[in-house]
Amino acid sequence: MVDARLCGKSEGLVEPYPVIGHLIDSAMVCGAVWDDVLSEGQRNRIAKALGLDMSEARRVIMFWAGLHDLGKIMPQFQDMILKARSAHCGFLTEAGYAHDRQADAKAGRTRHENATHAALPQLLTQLGYPTTGGRLAKLLSVQVAQILGGHHGRYPSDSDPRDLHTPLARMPELGSDAWAEQRQQHTEALYEVLGRPAVPDCRAMPPITAAVVAGVVIVSDWIASQEHVIEAQQKVIGAQRNFGSLPSLHVHADNAERMASPLLEEAGLGQAAFKIGGFRDLFPHIRSPYPLQLSVAEGLSGTNLQESGILLVTAPTGDGKTETALYAASLMGTACGSTGLFFALPTQATANQMYGRFVAFAKQNLLDPAQLTLLHGAADLHLPYAEPQPDSAADAPEPRVLSDCEPGAGRDARVSVEAGRWLRSRGRGILAPLAVGTIDQALMGVLPLKRNALRHLGLSGKTVVIDEAHAYDAYTHALLLRLLEWLGALGVPVVLLSATLTGDIACGLVRAYLTGAEPSGPPREVPAPAYPGWVYAPARSDLVLEPAEPLRSERERRLAVDVHHVAHTYEPNRADGRLAAVLDALVGVADEGGCVAVICTTVAEAQQTYRALRYHYRSRYGAGYLGWDDRSAEDGEREDAAAGPRLRLLHARFPAHRRAEITAEAESWFGRTDKPGVCRPAGPRGAILVATQVIEQSLDLDFDLVVSDLAPMAMLLQRAGRVWRHLEPPPRRPAWAKEPRLVVLAPTGKDGHLAVPKTWGEVYQLSLLQRTLELLDQRGGVPIAVPGDVQSLVDGVYAEEFVSAAPDKLIERDFRRLADDMARSAMADMVALPPPHRVTSLHPLTTSGTDEDLVRTRLGAESVQVLPVFENENGRWLDEECSITLPESGRGRKGRFAMAEVRKVLSYVAPLAHGSWRTACGPANEPPAAWSKEPRLARIVLLPQRMTRDGVVGTNLDEYRITYDRVLGLVTQRKN
Repeated sequence: MVDARLCGKSEGLVEPYPVIGHLIDSAMVCGAVWDDVLSEGQRNRIAKALGLDMSEARRVIMFWAGLHDLGKIMPQFQDMILKARSAHCGFLTEAGYAHDRQADAKAGRTRHENATHAALPQLLTQLGYPTTGGRLAKLLSVQVAQILGGHHGRYPSDSDPRDLHTPLARMPELGSDAWAEQRQQHTEALYEVLGRPAVPDCRAMPPITAAVVAGVVIVSDWIASQEHVIEAQQKVIGAQRNFGSLPSLHVHADNAERMASPLLEEAGLGQAAFKIGGFRDLFPHIRSPYPLQLSVAEGLSGTNLQESGILLVTAPTGDGKTETALYAASLMGTACGSTGLFFALPTQATANQMYGRFVAFAKQNLLDPAQLTLLHGAADLHLPYAEPQPDSAADAPEPRVLSDCEPGAGRDARVSVEAGRWLRSRGRGILAPLAVGTIDQALMGVLPLKRNALRHLGLSGKTVVIDEAHAYDAYTHALLLRLLEWLGALGVPVVLLSATLTGDIACGLVRAYLTGAEPSGPPREVPAPAYPGWVYAPARSDLVLEPAEPLRSERERRLAVDVHHVAHTYEPNRADGRLAAVLDALVGVADEGGCVAVICTTVAEAQQTYRALRYHYRSRYGAGYLGWDDRSAEDGEREDAAAGPRLRLLHARFPAHRRAEITAEAESWFGRTDKPGVCRPAGPRGAILVATQVIEQSLDLDFDLVVSDLAPMAMLLQRAGRVWRHLEPPPRRPAWAKEPRLVVLAPTGKDGHLAVPKTWGEVYQLSLLQRTLELLDQRGGVPIAVPGDVQSLVDGVYAEEFVSAAPDKLIERDFRRLADDMARSAMADMVALPPPHRVTSLHPLTTSGTDEDLVRTRLGAESVQVLPVFENENGRWLDEECSITLPESGRGRKGRFAMAEVRKVLSYVAPLAHGSWRTACGPANEPPAAWSKEPRLARIVLLPQRMTRDGVVGTNLDEYRITYDRVLGLVTQRKN
């Protein structure tokens, strides 16, 4: 009989909780996880790996989950409880539980999960698990021990051969005699309560399947460990006279089983099922689906999708790729038994934008409630997610700005998708049935990080959509390839979306997925998709689907591209300078109105361009020109009565609240209008938005003209997608805007060849800039047919047979690019998990010999979160008006910050690239002491801004002065 006095849980409880109680609770919760959370595909994969039918496989996984805390039956752990609860655990002084405390102290602390890892192989062999049949790591009992030994996030190293027969020889601190007997008694009691689960008919599971099982164990433990769960079970124990006997344990298990499913529902865990139908059924408000949408819908719905697969969609911006992906994902997921969806995007801004669209889609098409999480580092700062409102825009029918179609009525009775507290806790969001977030959240699943079993579990039951698949450097792209291998091996349906992807890269992405799904077979040949077009490849069959006929785009157009070779200078009187070219391009908007974007390479150059334009227009229209300062109107002067175009600056180096204000204003100026023939709010004065790359992906903006610094071809074409973006209803364009036009400013030297300014640093690879410029020059001003010429231009930049006007420079630059790409790819291969078919042990999945600082999803200098703090004789302030006091501490108990207070402070924080200024920071740059209790605030760097009669005086750090300006953002200048 088990000794129910052995403690399994104690912290936060009035009375300690028996080990056997928690083992049973975890097992029964695991049964509910199997039934209510795992997809059919996950269950089938586990059952097949075990060589058992579904019901037997379920009981086996429950048994394993229950055994995870068996290592708590050892002297060290029980002594730890004894120190806090000597009155309750005095029985440990009995002779049967004697142990050598001095020997334990000499051995050092042994964590209970490591004790489970050591003790379990012997206990499983006593139940009939095989002890022979290959090397140790290939034995199921050893693999199960490693799974359970990793239930706190990191898998232990491989077992010692002695663990199969005499674990005490390696780990004497386990305790012998009564300790060993009770570990056996607990194992046998759980075995009996669960109906004596069968011994699996396999030597070991595939490691990737074992990783999913490990995630199931962790989740089951977490749910069963909640205080209110234990307290409810303690009442059941209290009602029994002889807890520990087999009948009493059956009573305990029955109650745990009744609680399990409601507990999962309370946590937000479960499955997401979308309604089945055609494209118009899921998007009834789209009256006229795009050809791409209809083609994918017809191609996939007419196919017997019985297994996972990968769909690659390439099309210009605005051709309805998002709706195509959501429809395809629901269809592919239903066909192969996945019960969730994760939409991955390149940035937090794009993820935030997609969140609203995803909410609208889910509410209109889910059959039952399913929680939806937003996954990135600042998700709880995004108000629609952090504080959802019943009548928010996310609940409204999907508007035209999201779908390129007229809005329509959705379902009257919408299901809830709001994420609860449990799933919002760090590390759990990927377990939600539905999620949208940055690609990093998935890429972390192929890095040796703690608790990545949760990512393997969360991703393996979903369909994964990856948007902007082209938007990554060689390092992150290599991680993406590894992720696709793992998704293929896990049987996850995948949808890839891109507007500008080379044919080679497109095929490489698909091949990576297929290699993961079928590593032993010969490499599959997959055709590059047409543009626009799509390719679908099942995981294991040789079938490849493509459009039955070439697709046309309803956004076909001819894009005029004017390339200006300019000296990279801002001298106003230099005819061949950059500023002169910008002003020449802006003549139309200054005289007749219209909307123009000027996209700069760096923040500093965007600020400099903005200053030059502001000076120019003030010189032209006089001191009364108000187009540059939105506060002028607040001072009683009417901006709409002033002459000259409106002028705004947008980049990433604004505090969050200010960037949101400017973004909202830009959307009102350059966003979509729903009434045909109505001028956009920016007319008739016209408006100019000077910006960096921040407007390329996350904002639905329309311009009559885009002026851009030279960038790689794919990025230029992405920016060109903002030219005449809105076709229906057509905006009223000024007379000078006769056609879609992109003006490219190419920095060149006296010899006429590319001369990239030093200020650009390593933003772009020089060889791609040279190839892009020469390819555009070779066209001689011939307009680009969109989409007809897009694929050939994107591929042409990378062509090996590229003929250059400056071959020596190109060879040198190509060598640097290829070497850099190889180095980045090699680093990714070094830090990433092995390809799934090469994994032989779980240990490397959470532990790496690589420097931990290198284990990240992206390379490059990390941004520092800085907070401009305005100082005067009355104190320190968050705003330049000195009306919002810098909080020295929170208003909660012991100065703790509520989330609303944290969010308020962070709304004034801006990112600044790490540099020598950071090492020069001193006490004046440290946050208040009380902020150290709040992780979000503890690492913020303060930038004091001294308020004087003449204005703001910024912070001097190293050779820089950093000043905050409401209109310019953070300005970094070298001190003279």
